[in-house]
Amino acid sequence: MPRLALPSRVTGIHLVSLFAHAQESDDRSPIEIDFSHLEHVTPVFLAAVPATIERWKAGGRPVVLSGLEACKITSYLQRMDFLDRCGVHRAEDFQRRSASGRFVPVRPVEQPVEELAKEVAACFAPGGEDFEHANAGFFDFLVYAVTEMGNNILQHSCGRGFAAVQSSRADGMVRLALADNGCGILKSFQRVELPWSMGMSHEAAILKAMEPRVSCKSGEPNEGVGLTILAHVVSQMKGWLMVASGSGMVQVTPRCEKEAMALPEGGSYEGTLVALTVRRSSAAQFGEYLHNAKIDKGLLPVAQRHATFWT
Repeated sequence: MPRLALPSRVTGIHLVSLFAHAQESDDRSPIEIDFSHLEHVTPVFLAAVPATIERWKAGGRPVVLSGLEACKITSYLQRMDFLDRCGVHRAEDFQRRSASGRFVPVRPVEQPVEELAKEVAACFAPGGEDFEHANAGFFDFLVYAVTEMGNNILQHSCGRGFAAVQSSRADGMVRLALADNGCGILKSFQRVELPWSMGMSHEAAILKAMEPRVSCKSGEPNEGVGLTILAHVVSQMKGWLMVASGSGMVQVTPRCEKEAMALPEGGSYEGTLVALTVRRSSAAQFGEYLHNAKIDKGLLPVAQRHATFWT
């Protein structure tokens, strides 16, 4: 039985390397995930692990979660509904309180995705539904980000997705991740027989998905712009965006620079994983950032300035 011993901290890149190790063995052999030493997780872990376990189980591969008695954050994982999403139900040694307004547990991405987006925004930007409130910009940003990322999962992945969010008072950062267990970006292009996708690497496919009006779904004139605009907006907010799919990964920096690479150690994520990190205080001008991004990507005409001279 392959045994994945989780370290005390799990980063996104390390996570996909662990998955790759499990996939080297027989596709039907059981997998043990050992939580004994785990002390810290990020939304990437909280979203991607349930999606992957669901994929393995759907393929007839048993998954065992061990070491939960020794794990220092088992109660946190239970409060976040992470274990339930992984199919593990165990007695809780704490009294549950309502999560409303305090945190958002791990959620499946389902229709209507706008409800999930508003739940996240209301929790992390309370009062922001009022456009005059100080949190209005961040509220609108969270609604936009979750809606765009969630709709991509529902429309293109052919799989199921999960969303997770964390907020840190220490550094003022909010971290958001959505992960699905679908076909991945490259296969979504190839599935509709886009000729330029044949022979393309996974990282090249991610870069292509970030171009304006590139989509595997026909329809609206502005189709295929969600990830493009989101990456540009996050950069204006001096945040970070990561997209992993298949064996490729692209990171977008605060300077809007795109760094494409193959995942290390033969890592692979079967599906698509999108994660972003932004400072809570950075989204006051979200409306302006969104407008700038649309102009920069050629989705809006640059306003013409006219001067009238009186004599």
